[in-house]
Amino acid sequence: MRRLFAFPLIMLCLILTSSKAQAQVPDFSLGINPPIIEIEATPPTHAQANITLYNLNSVPHDLRIELRSFKFSDKKNGEIEYLEGNAIQGPDALIFQKIVIFEEDQNIYGAQNAPKTFKIGPNEIKKLRLVVNIEDGAPIGDYYFSVIFISNDNNSIQSSGSTAPSGIATNVILSVGEKGEPNGEITSFKSPFFFDQGPVPFTLLLSNKSDHFVVPRGKIDIKNIFGKTVGEINILPQYILSNSSRFMLNTDQASPSSALQDTLGKLKPKTNILVWNEKYLFGLYTAKVTVALSETGPILTSSSAFIAFPISYVVAFAFIVLIMAGIYLRVKKKI
Repeated sequence: MRRLFAFPLIMLCLILTSSKAQAQVPDFSLGINPPIIEIEATPPTHAQANITLYNLNSVPHDLRIELRSFKFSDKKNGEIEYLEGNAIQGPDALIFQKIVIFEEDQNIYGAQNAPKTFKIGPNEIKKLRLVVNIEDGAPIGDYYFSVIFISNDNNSIQSSGSTAPSGIATNVILSVGEKGEPNGEITSFKSPFFFDQGPVPFTLLLSNKSDHFVVPRGKIDIKNIFGKTVGEINILPQYILSNSSRFMLNTDQASPSSALQDTLGKLKPKTNILVWNEKYLFGLYTAKVTVALSETGPILTSSSAFIAFPISYVVAFAFIVLIMAGIYLRVKKKI
């Protein structure tokens, strides 16, 4: 049994907002769909996924195919880094030998005599089929790799990111075997303690200690000193690869408004943050985050408190009061 999904590329830097990723240099412009492929495979199986390439200009290209394993970067913001050389991420060091790519019925990658190259004509749409052959008894675990299509005029690919010079990639998340209950923790949940006024930024770092990826879902509830809920932030579902960590975002940042972009620009966060975009605040607030690592749990919670006191408004009010008092005293003396 297998399940195969294609999601918009929002999870890994893996952060694209269109349905087609594009690589563009002079005279070279390709599109690819889907930009990320998720495969859940229970051995034995032949898991398949379709890849569509678009030549977006009138120049033909000779393309070669490469596979490269990746991991999250140390920034913990969803960016990826390719592993050195031919290193494999995952329990089976021979996993790439079990991957085949077809153009219609022709094997263009994976077979012993496969060319690993193909042509794409001017403005042509090329449909390919990725097949992963998982044998019975295959080790359980995840594999994260890119299928990269590179111009034959370019002999190397960059060491990080999801694209290559004069090329383009789709990122594959392959999960082999039945998943157990995920294991993870909220490594950090906090905000600055004191505010003059909003918006309020939160940092939420989730750690996945499982052997499979997770896509956590959850929210942050914000209550005032009287226990009344005054705000809610929905957490954007994002991939967290096995045994890695990620700073989370709120759902509004999937397609941020100009106002939110301005807010993020003013805050200048060093990591990904979640934003409660409430400007007028006063008193003590408590924020509680609740996160489910999967549809069946486990549920993780953590709390953080902060105080808002609008000093600038108090100072302005006091200044006005002093002026009014001065006027009153002058008028009184004249009377």
